[in-house]
Amino acid sequence: MSLTLRSGFSFGGALSMLFPADKIKNEQSFLENTDEYWMSKALVKSMENASIANPNPSVGCLIVKNNELISSGCTEIWGGRHAESIAFSRLSPADLSGSTVYVTLEPCTHVGKQPPCIELFKNKGIQKVVIASKDPNPLVAGQGLIKLKEMGIECVTGVLINEVQAWLAPFFVQQKHKRPFIALKWAQTLDGCLADDNNGWQWISGENSRKYTHWLRQKYDAILIGVGTLLNDFPSLDIREIQHPNKRNPLKMIYDPFGKIFQCDKIEQEKLKEKTFKEGTKKIIFINSSVLAIEKSKKNEWLQSIIQNKDFLIVPLGEQNQPQFTKSLLESFLGKEIEDFLGRPLQSVLVEGGGRLLSAFIEEKCFDLIHIFIAPFFLGGEKHKLFSSAQKGFLSYPLKEVSTVQRYIMKVQEKLGEDILIELVQNEMN
Repeated sequence: MSLTLRSGFSFGGALSMLFPADKIKNEQSFLENTDEYWMSKALVKSMENASIANPNPSVGCLIVKNNELISSGCTEIWGGRHAESIAFSRLSPADLSGSTVYVTLEPCTHVGKQPPCIELFKNKGIQKVVIASKDPNPLVAGQGLIKLKEMGIECVTGVLINEVQAWLAPFFVQQKHKRPFIALKWAQTLDGCLADDNNGWQWISGENSRKYTHWLRQKYDAILIGVGTLLNDFPSLDIREIQHPNKRNPLKMIYDPFGKIFQCDKIEQEKLKEKTFKEGTKKIIFINSSVLAIEKSKKNEWLQSIIQNKDFLIVPLGEQNQPQFTKSLLESFLGKEIEDFLGRPLQSVLVEGGGRLLSAFIEEKCFDLIHIFIAPFFLGGEKHKLFSSAQKGFLSYPLKEVSTVQRYIMKVQEKLGEDILIELVQNEMN
């Protein structure tokens, strides 16, 4: 993905799915009944099952005949039907004859939890297939296009490819690098404050930014925060600002290397139970293995209640003196223990804070994407800035010079209410 996305599109998909047209500055419009027009609608369709399809890509498929939409589909829950299967199931061969199929990702050619979608296209009289992007899965990787052409079907590729690949970025990264996609997110003032020096942060960003944040929580599999943020804010980390047919709260992950959670007093324990640790949501606590052994030896009742709770998983980490701070976390993300706990492979993680944890991920270049919301005011203070020297960080941060720092690649710049949304990557995602 080498180009900036068109206005109205982001790594969260088509902003029109979340906001009315008058809420998006310079929203991209397409000439009606063009390939771009129908593909933009296929992308919107693909957003219907955000998160529940993971680790499969959430794909959209439209079938158009005589400039009219006659069927559509979106990938179901992981293991369920693919978008093409749903769209085709609603039509007869006569309906499909002479139609054009728009699909955001190349039809699969292999047998997985579902039969290969490419078989649906055989002997249906389909006139044309328009595909946004090839499938990076080595089991497909262009084979779908070859088979369509062998069937005598006209194929067009690359329509809204950047926008679709941005939406499917976690799937592309997982296929290419065999690891979860890591996104960082924060809201800040014009002078870079993530909170005031009295630890107050509600609300730096505006209503539209918060709605987009909750949409990202819907899209990604898990949220990761540090224990400092947990015990300062007692955040719920759930989804409140959006209405979605398949609304689901993400997996909550807490980085707590020194076991501060297990040293909470009764009042703090009750706050956690009411907010972050409320029943019915899955939680993971990452803690240094030696600290966990010490806490277990204390016969801590609070710790024992967490260990016995099926909604919790405690993951022991290696010690912090290893060469890379984020290494243990990344290795844990790949572990079978988390996959079994989540009920599917972990495809994506959204790191929401606080500043110390975000700074460590940035310093070690351990991320694929950054979502930043910039609010139009100055706050002052030093405590809650990235790489702050006002409080002890997880790492030491050497002073850098302007001439030597890495400059990131801005893919998205959108006005959300009074805020500016910026989305950055380290390198091109090709």
